Amino acid sequence: MAVSLNDEGSASYTINYPSAWDHIQLTKSAKAITLASDAFIYGSLSARDHNTKQTLYSLLEIAPYKIFDVNLRAPYYTKEVLNHLMESADFIKFNDDEIIEIVTHLIMKAADFKKFSNHEISEIIDKRNSDTQNLEGCIKFIAQQTNTKSICVTLGSKGAILFYNDTFYYNKGHKINVVDTVGAGDSFLAALTDKLLKGEAPQTAIDFACVVGAVVASSEGANPKLNPNDIEVLLTKHIDC
Repeated sequence: MAVSLNDEGSASYTINYPSAWDHIQLTKSAKAITLASDAFIYGSLSARDHNTKQTLYSLLEIAPYKIFDVNLRAPYYTKEVLNHLMESADFIKFNDDEIIEIVTHLIMKAADFKKFSNHEISEIIDKRNSDTQNLEGCIKFIAQQTNTKSICVTLGSKGAILFYNDTFYYNKGHKINVVDTVGAGDSFLAALTDKLLKGEAPQTAIDFACVVGAVVASSEGANPKLNPNDIEVLLTKHIDC
């Protein structure tokens, strides 16, 4: 995978094919590690090739808690695969562009029209844009369609929305000097997962995750060494707002 940054630090990706991760085999070790894990995090890009996709599908059948980190990279996904990966998940993380694209596809499926009245469909279609209130409608739609109770949507510099136990939680983001966005989303999800699995309050979890993502985006490289003081400063600013 090749990564390039624009002047604002935002990343674009060139996905090479084939790659070693297209040929992951199902092994006893992989099964054992999955069964022993607190969470199994997977992405849609790993399902682009038959070999790894079948391994992923097998591990999803035994994983105790499944977190789907959606990463739409054309042309390496299909609606059928995305539906399966969402329906298998206990928790889904999108960015705002991804959830709108997927909701559009789901609405256009003939089967969905049997579940919603014409008025309800019109309401959902009208709400396919990135303001907070309208994204809530998309989140609820995905939750109902996939029977997934926990969903998070990241909004870049505008923070994130977390839907958890039928309640919405919000963080409005942080003003930072963006240096390199590579790894910020992964760091956000890792921090959010850690806090939620430890039983922290959902609001505490999303606030912490947004801070970690912001600190990573203001640093060079996908895996910068995090300074706890930087995290604490941003958390304090959030509390004071």
